[in-house]
Amino acid sequence: FFSVKMPGHEEGCPEPKKQGVTRIWVDGCFDMMHYGHANLLRQASLLGDELYVGIHTDEEVFKFKGGYPVMTAAERYAAARACKWVTAVVEDAPYVTDMEDLKKHEIDFVAHGDDMTTDLDGNDSYAAVKAAGMMKIVRRTEGVSTTDLVGRMLLLTKSHHMFEDETEGKKEVDPSKSDEFAAPRPGLQR
Repeated sequence: FFSVKMPGHEEGCPEPKKQGVTRIWVDGCFDMMHYGHANLLRQASLLGDELYVGIHTDEEVFKFKGGYPVMTAAERYAAARACKWVTAVVEDAPYVTDMEDLKKHEIDFVAHGDDMTTDLDGNDSYAAVKAAGMMKIVRRTEGVSTTDLVGRMLLLTKSHHMFEDETEGKKEVDPSKSDEFAAPRPGLQR
């Protein structure tokens, strides 16, 4: 496991990708890393052999989402590094995925949940990735988000563990969802 800083990443530069290895990229804020983040990383890791996780700076998050993360950048990097499915953490990754960065890191595919993001002009943040045929969509974990968790902490009510489902009304978060993370990935030694 190693960490890579951007841009240029001369220091901490990863070894060249070995022949036959499929390298996957996931990027995000990863604030207050929760089981939804873990499920994204688990699903993305199953698409290839190595998983690179680009984490946005506080400034990028503020610029594109309108608020700063709860956790510091260092805390968010450490949380991602601790995840068993992550091969490398790329610090200071841009919010809008850059094709040149993907080339530098020899990325084969980019994975993201089915809740796509947009840039400041409302354009798809992954338009260039999709145009290059490198996009892989994975299932978003319903019922959990950092925004929701922060809201629940602020409310601290008896029903803070409930979430609103558009079709079924209020539902309790399903604790069995976390069971899917328990099974080790075959052949993965971390």
